[in-house]
Amino acid sequence: MTLGGTAPRPPGTLDHEDDLRWVFFHDARVTADEAKGEYNAAFSPSLSKMEGQSFSITGYMLPIETSTKSAHFVLTRRSAGCPFCPPNEPTEAIEIFATGPVDYRQTPVTVEGRLHLIARSETGLFYRLDRAKVS
Repeated sequence: MTLGGTAPRPPGTLDHEDDLRWVFFHDARVTADEAKGEYNAAFSPSLSKMEGQSFSITGYMLPIETSTKSAHFVLTRRSAGCPFCPPNEPTEAIEIFATGPVDYRQTPVTVEGRLHLIARSETGLFYRLDRAKVS
């Protein structure tokens, strides 16, 4: 079953000024392996070249933990709390491991860190930024 490889949304359909770097992640083709209970991503050559590189992107914090401060969260293209916004695509979420705890915010944040591509995932997260700094 194919889940990803999405087209960018037209301007004006997001709840903030869109960071066009999210389009870069649409080059992944996402499939579900129901027998194994995992998702798989096939990355384009241009996307594969970014493995381990420094990368910066702006989006919304989606907490994983119940505390108001955490070094581990998910960054999404659009706010998950916006009832009028289109949902995020499978390629529009990045797992973040920050250098230190960050206060949760409902406004856009910019995150910079080392980009890693995850080809097989039980959680459906195919991108990770390690040693990330949040501003």
